[in-house]
Amino acid sequence: MFELPALSNSVETSPLIWIIFASLMTLVLSTLLVITYDKTSQKVARPEHFVQSLLLMSLVTCTIMQSIGDSIALGFGIFGALAIIRFRTRISDPRDVAFVFASMAVGIACGVHSFVNGAVGTIVFCIIATLLRFTPFGSKHQLVGNLRVFVAGGDDAVEPIIEILNHHASDHAIKRIRAIQVVDEKAGTEYEFAIVLRNNIGISDLLNALNAIGESKVLKLQFEDENNSDAE
Repeated sequence: MFELPALSNSVETSPLIWIIFASLMTLVLSTLLVITYDKTSQKVARPEHFVQSLLLMSLVTCTIMQSIGDSIALGFGIFGALAIIRFRTRISDPRDVAFVFASMAVGIACGVHSFVNGAVGTIVFCIIATLLRFTPFGSKHQLVGNLRVFVAGGDDAVEPIIEILNHHASDHAIKRIRAIQVVDEKAGTEYEFAIVLRNNIGISDLLNALNAIGESKVLKLQFEDENNSDAE
């Protein structure tokens, strides 16, 4: 395997051409990461600042690694200075965290002039991320519903609702039960369910079936995409 010659990484002795080449290589590989993220992301609205940070973070990491070189003292000094900075950015999607680490890995590999490792690792990462997008592990939507229904009468009155959910939902569970004194001049119980509809069942089908029960009243029926943080 062809490996570029290892040169001194210190800013004072490293030729300018290698510094420029390492920065350009970092930019190319991080751009490949950004393209892969954009094409495989399940989010409807891509966070623009996050995409930009993937590019900028790899370039910053590359610059830091070239500045450190083989100096242990300089390495402790730089990372000690960086430890003072407190990052408050919250990343809720674990997949985004993987791309952040991949961006930093690109910067580290190019910063130490290990260009073959950086290129091969980036290409393999992008291929696997793309393949996962089109496998069952990368299903785009998983609509999970929240159903709140008022049931007049005793505990047995909820059985017809459970039977309907058994038929219309692939999975369901009771999240909360609350006693209600009066709703439409009736005493009863409010049930809250988490439900996942079957593939061939529409929301209107479930709603019509629930409304057909005389002793119940649907208070809320809402679905959210668990795989999409931007879903309403």
